[in-house]
Amino acid sequence: MKGEEIMAFVGYLPIVLYFLLEFNRRKPVKEEKQNRGSSFYIGVALGLMITIPKFMYSFTANKYNSLLFSGVIVGLIGVWIRYSSMKQLGRFYSRNVGMQGEHKLIQSGLYKYIRNPGYLGSFLTFLGFALSSSSYVAIIINIILFFLAYSYRIKIEERALVTLFGEQYKQYMSKTWRIIPFLY
Repeated sequence: MKGEEIMAFVGYLPIVLYFLLEFNRRKPVKEEKQNRGSSFYIGVALGLMITIPKFMYSFTANKYNSLLFSGVIVGLIGVWIRYSSMKQLGRFYSRNVGMQGEHKLIQSGLYKYIRNPGYLGSFLTFLGFALSSSSYVAIIINIILFFLAYSYRIKIEERALVTLFGEQYKQYMSKTWRIIPFLY
């Protein structure tokens, strides 16, 4: 394997781990889905957030720079955050916007500060992947794609959670950030 191929593999490591987490997910119980197309938008965005940096990487002259390693580290932190949030929610962590029987509002651990730490993990994973491409254009595009898809998803999800938990969720919203502390 050539050095360039090794570097490309290293850049993909967080993405591979991100998708392997799907096999670690606990299955929801009696889930009532309320996606409203958000899963489709997220799927398209994730596909583009992989394809665009990969395409931009092929035009990068200096493939051995610090952005590659920084991107891998940011991506691995993202995978860890996503894994941690999946573990904390257990069966309530779903690929869908869906309410389950005996649904509980978790407000501890990462959820004490951020309403969507799993989305933060996704953001960091795909931001890290774009960083590892060494393309500032790919980084900007990944940020835009992420926030377009996930802002819509969060709007749908929060509407469902307010309906389910009422004032309790509204109070939780007033004490926490959506995804990124102090920013959003």
